[in-house]
Amino acid sequence: MPSLAEALRALEGSLAIARRDPDASRFFDLSADSFWRSFGAVIYLAPIYLVFTFAEARMAAEIGDPSVTVIPSSGVLLTAEMVTMLLEWFAYPIVIFFLAPQFGLGKRVSTYIIVYNWSSLGIAIVMLPNFLLYLVGFFPVQMAILVNFGLLLAVFWYRWYIAREVLGAPAATAIGFVVLDVVLGLFIGLSIASLIIGQG
Repeated sequence: MPSLAEALRALEGSLAIARRDPDASRFFDLSADSFWRSFGAVIYLAPIYLVFTFAEARMAAEIGDPSVTVIPSSGVLLTAEMVTMLLEWFAYPIVIFFLAPQFGLGKRVSTYIIVYNWSSLGIAIVMLPNFLLYLVGFFPVQMAILVNFGLLLAVFWYRWYIAREVLGAPAATAIGFVVLDVVLGLFIGLSIASLIIGQG
């Protein structure tokens, strides 16, 4: 499990990347041991993900999402979302670990995955206030959705920038990796929703 000090330093590195600091890598431990520890960032991410889960469930109910025909119990919802989070957490790094070398990007893939994993925690922290403000009633659902959409656009750019600068992918290839990340997440989320929650 990564220490809190390592997590805070990696978060500082994630912010440095967003500022386009050319020396942002200095904040990350890029050793072989750190590669595996970076997956432990999910421990810090899980409580934030729970907030997202309940906020999104409330949003779906409030806007009357027609795709939500069954409202699961809190326990079922929590189980489904935790399974989804864990699958998403490992799916993209595993795929990219084998895919990147096919594009001649194998030399930097371990560094990329370390930064990708830790930046996921940074992204979640940035997105957290919007969901909290919605849950406490400060933001109406329309405002929360609008803000979330804007944040997601920024996240897509950030993911693209990491693929470009850390992995060294050409611009078009980096776009493809971001699309792959999104598609994997959607596929996993919809599959778990169908299998565990059920759709009607």
